[in-house]
Amino acid sequence: MKNPKVKKMSMGLLSLKMLFVYFLLGSLCAVNAAVNQDPVKITVSGTVSDTKGEPLIGVSVVLKNASVHTGTITDIDGKYSLSSVPANGILEFSNVGMAKQEVTINGKTSINVVMKDDAVLLGETVVIGYGSVKKSDLTGSVASIKTDVISDIPANSVEGLLQGRAAGVQVINSSQDPGSGATVRIRGNSSLRGSNSPLIVVDGFPLGDAGDLKQINTDDIVSMEVLKDASASAIYGSRGANGVIIVTTRRAKKGTTTVSVKQQLTFSEFSTKLDLWRDPVLMAMLNNESRINGGEQPLYVGANNSAGVYYPSIEELQTTWATNTRWDDLVFRNTPMSNNTTISVASSNEKTSFNLSANYYTDMGMYKDDNYTKGGYNLNVDHNIFDNFKIRASNILYLGNRDNNGWTAYWRNPIYPVYNEDGSYWQANNTDYDHPIALRELKENKTKMLDVISSAALEWQILPVLKLTSQMNYKYGKSTNDQYFPKKYTQAGNENGGRGIIGNTESQNFVSETFANYSQTFNEKHEIGIMAGHSYEWYQYRDSYLTASGFVNEALGNENMGAGEQAKNLLSNGFSKSQLLSYMGRLNYTFDNRYLATLTFRADGSSKFGKNNKWAYFPSGALSWKAHEEEFVKNWKVFDELKFRLSYGISGNQGISPYQTLSRYGTTKYYNEGQWVTAIGPGYVSGNTGQDGIYKVWSGIPNPDLKWETTSQWNLGVDMAFFNRRLTTTLDVYNKETSDLLRERNLALSSGYDRMWVNDGKIRNRGFEATFNGIIIDTKDWGLDATFIFSMNRNKVLDLGSSLESGLITDPRTGMEYEVIGNLREQYRAYTNILAIGQPINVFYGYKTNGIIQSLQEGLDAGLTGDYAQPGEFKYVNIYDGDGTVGVINENDRCIIGDPNPDFTTSLNLAFRWKNLDASIFLNGVFGNDVLNTKMFGDPHNAAFRWTPDNPTNKYPRLRSNRQTMLSDYWIEDGSFVRIQNLSVGYTFKLPKQKVFAERVRLYMNASNLYTFSKFDGYDPEVDQTGIYTGGYPRLRKWTVGFDITF
Repeated sequence: MKNPKVKKMSMGLLSLKMLFVYFLLGSLCAVNAAVNQDPVKITVSGTVSDTKGEPLIGVSVVLKNASVHTGTITDIDGKYSLSSVPANGILEFSNVGMAKQEVTINGKTSINVVMKDDAVLLGETVVIGYGSVKKSDLTGSVASIKTDVISDIPANSVEGLLQGRAAGVQVINSSQDPGSGATVRIRGNSSLRGSNSPLIVVDGFPLGDAGDLKQINTDDIVSMEVLKDASASAIYGSRGANGVIIVTTRRAKKGTTTVSVKQQLTFSEFSTKLDLWRDPVLMAMLNNESRINGGEQPLYVGANNSAGVYYPSIEELQTTWATNTRWDDLVFRNTPMSNNTTISVASSNEKTSFNLSANYYTDMGMYKDDNYTKGGYNLNVDHNIFDNFKIRASNILYLGNRDNNGWTAYWRNPIYPVYNEDGSYWQANNTDYDHPIALRELKENKTKMLDVISSAALEWQILPVLKLTSQMNYKYGKSTNDQYFPKKYTQAGNENGGRGIIGNTESQNFVSETFANYSQTFNEKHEIGIMAGHSYEWYQYRDSYLTASGFVNEALGNENMGAGEQAKNLLSNGFSKSQLLSYMGRLNYTFDNRYLATLTFRADGSSKFGKNNKWAYFPSGALSWKAHEEEFVKNWKVFDELKFRLSYGISGNQGISPYQTLSRYGTTKYYNEGQWVTAIGPGYVSGNTGQDGIYKVWSGIPNPDLKWETTSQWNLGVDMAFFNRRLTTTLDVYNKETSDLLRERNLALSSGYDRMWVNDGKIRNRGFEATFNGIIIDTKDWGLDATFIFSMNRNKVLDLGSSLESGLITDPRTGMEYEVIGNLREQYRAYTNILAIGQPINVFYGYKTNGIIQSLQEGLDAGLTGDYAQPGEFKYVNIYDGDGTVGVINENDRCIIGDPNPDFTTSLNLAFRWKNLDASIFLNGVFGNDVLNTKMFGDPHNAAFRWTPDNPTNKYPRLRSNRQTMLSDYWIEDGSFVRIQNLSVGYTFKLPKQKVFAERVRLYMNASNLYTFSKFDGYDPEVDQTGIYTGGYPRLRKWTVGFDITF
């Protein structure tokens, strides 16, 4: 039986609980009513002005923490008015280039505000050589790129991030292969045979050229400065002739500890369809027609050819032939992926700070079994030993692997099968080396890379105005390449009974620098800055190659090089070493924050040059005038900034291999009559043949007078800002001339040498650059920014030395002197590019055409003979009869037919923001460049439109095998294009640290190479600087999704 007292007590407790709940709910309702009671609303008005008392137009005035956006902007007189705002609310005043202010209303109906310049913005520093300056105090031409603008863009190299982001910087990304870099040029080419790549400096360490950027993880970069004119780059002397790119990596912020994770996943696809034969019948018909026109027997006639391969007839292909191999499906991946993961930890206290990031990147190429992986870490440590004594250390480790076993023969004949009945690979004949599946599975081409970059620096703040820095930098690089060519399916393997190659390269670079910086202000108007320093650099390179041939057993390939015939094995190696000793100094002077001057001097001594010219001296100077600080300019009330810059300087180039001033004897081996013979020097053979002078080894004659290339450059620029810095503009014009060009001169055979390095010739680059930055909308919730960049460069060859000594060719029609360069194109049996005095670099040289010959008589009347005069052939133009051959076309009728250098380049970036959502689009354009399209005719997409008697087109010639094609303007196309380079959309969650696991989460999507607008009749008009298009495969369109989490 239950106890009634217990029941009564329980009921009492329940009543008390219910009473407490009712009381609590009532209290909450009361509090809620009190909180939500409408506060007293008032109208607030006032005026916003700057420190000079001038009214500010367009200042944003917003009620802070309002549930519904409440705000306005100031009018032309700087006045504003806000109605129905809480009497205890807070107003937020913001304007571009001004420090944001918050003012509590406290019941006031009139609030006037004086806004000050944003000291952070105006005091933004730019890293220059051996120091930094305020951006407003720059006297040289420097472009600054902050990577927060491009952090969402997938890129396997830093060069890719630079494309279109800085005026005067041309980045050509002509290769789509995994791990490939890009060509970087600043203000055109400064050299013909020496290096044209800019110097790369990472955290004060001069690494080398742009190829050395592959070791740097793009997520570790905070900023990049591009030093373009001589006054900015001359502090690097002989290494700064091609410009300088200074990269600053991430370091920990004081008093913080953060952990961040960034993940990107990218999917790739072709941006356009492949141009392949899909219809074997049409392919066979056109092939037969081409062979008949070329005087050969048709191939597709249902019989074996001379190699014993059966080619079906057209009728068989239409009815019973079953084989139609889609080679592209077998060669290419459908949707290759790449993965980029970066994890970083940063922490800082009063004494020590560090930033450690680890990265792993994988990139699957379009070809199956074409892969690239890299991984590594970047560690930056700063430690204050004493208040005025600091040590900085950095270490970068890079490991890379490239597996490139594939082959590009995706255009292989579709009637060819993949396998024989016994499962072996089908070959058309014994010299069929284009079987892509056999090559992918049997051929080997693997590369392993290791790079270690270490730096340590001591900074001693001796006095508040004097700091001494001493730093040592070391870089070690190693690369191993393993290749094996199987006996049957490769030319090298077939001719040598299988061939294996193991190549090793090793490089070391050591740089020691010590410099002091002094800065002082006198009488409040005179500011002076002095830098003086010393640098020593040591570089060493080794390589070795082991080649084995005649493999009895191919099972292990080059993993068992001893399986090759010992008599055919070949070992070679190379070694080089160079040193550079330098002294440098810089003087900056500013008077009254209006007039600025910079003087720079550097002396370089290089072991690459002979005793007569080891040292070179590189001075520069710059002047700047901040006209907006003048009273008469202030009275105009137009400019927020108006600064003029003028500079002139000299820099050098030592971009050649060591030992060019010495007599060099080479050695090599030749396999002759069953034995290897060693050749030493020019025209001498040691061995058992007893024959001298048969084999010739390249070597060089000494030139003790060889000296530096010298580049002089002047620059005139202006920086402007309008509308409270909502619009900023930078304009530059420049003239850059390089003399004493480092070139190889051909020598007479009687000298016993091939060639000699000399200083010979002069080239010039002139240009104009413009950058416009506009803040179109800037409110609390909305934002729209735009950046437009325009660059124009004109280069010209001014001199190539004496034609008698340099072996120049003279054009008989114009008297133009030139030399041929580039590769010999078998398609035209001619070199495609020339260097001509008075012309741009790399112009195309060939014949003019005037359509297609429609009749034999028309061909004869045009001065053509034989096959060249036949209907359907190119109608070459006779432009010169001065050689006595009136009306006859010969090599003297050639002329300049194109220029691969662009007239100008542009880019446009639009960035949109709405609350935490952002989007951007980036367009990149190149205009006025000519491209030599070697695929202009004969490919599937245009072969069917060929000339025939029934289709007398004036655009395409007839199909004809064995055509003796001459290089002409028919193959030259306009390579102009505009590309949607990037399209990004992202959302950022900013979260309170105390309540969630992270303070910032960002999700984003990016599309790269979205679409290209061009009239070019090929996959992609973006080719290298020679301007030659040879096909390949289309540019890749990439789709990226990613997230970035900060803890």
